[in-house]
Amino acid sequence: VSEQPAPFMVYIHGGGWARGTKESNKSLSKYLAVQHGIAGVRISYTLADKPDASVEVSAQDVEDAVKWVQEHAEELGINPKVFGFCGASAGGHLSGLAAMTIKGAKVLVGYAGIYDLTTAAITTRAKDPQRLAYFKDLAPSVLKKASPQYRIPKKNLPAAMLVCGTGDSVVEYTQSRDFAAALKAKGGVVEYLEYPYYDHNIAAKKSDKAGEIFYKTVDFVVANLK
Repeated sequence: VSEQPAPFMVYIHGGGWARGTKESNKSLSKYLAVQHGIAGVRISYTLADKPDASVEVSAQDVEDAVKWVQEHAEELGINPKVFGFCGASAGGHLSGLAAMTIKGAKVLVGYAGIYDLTTAAITTRAKDPQRLAYFKDLAPSVLKKASPQYRIPKKNLPAAMLVCGTGDSVVEYTQSRDFAAALKAKGGVVEYLEYPYYDHNIAAKKSDKAGEIFYKTVDFVVANLK
């Protein structure tokens, strides 16, 4: 056990902003904690079916969770200045947004994430009243402000590992490809992993790429969370 305060990763679950629990990412969180001394913070956030839920509220939940950890860093044995985010799908979106907007973020890992809500089919073609309400009836200003693609900082970009499958019928793989290109264009460290023909569950346990992506994630986080 290290006597130095531990860096930490924040894990944000997917589920279309309407489902899922903080129990996801448990294996990765535990592995990085036990093998590499990187603390894991798995969080919940306001889901779309809750009263007054919106993407803005969920994003604020993530920010508040990070702030709470930082404020209690000494008692938790955590380094409040060294942290990153990891998530899949909707969790990839919220992780991307947090990594771009919360000052000091060092790392982003996103699996099949949504990074530009102004172009993603999951939002622009939405008809479900709950999703429409969650995104404030798809108001362009709301979608743009909540899109990591438009929130890339001018300096001190977090290192990003973006994973996608070209057979994804839920979230276009171009969401990851274009975000990776935008980050690179601004000088960011980017590892872009594109898997031909793989679907939205590219990083899920049932995927035959799960093990490979797991250890690539470990290596990336360990190398860049500092």
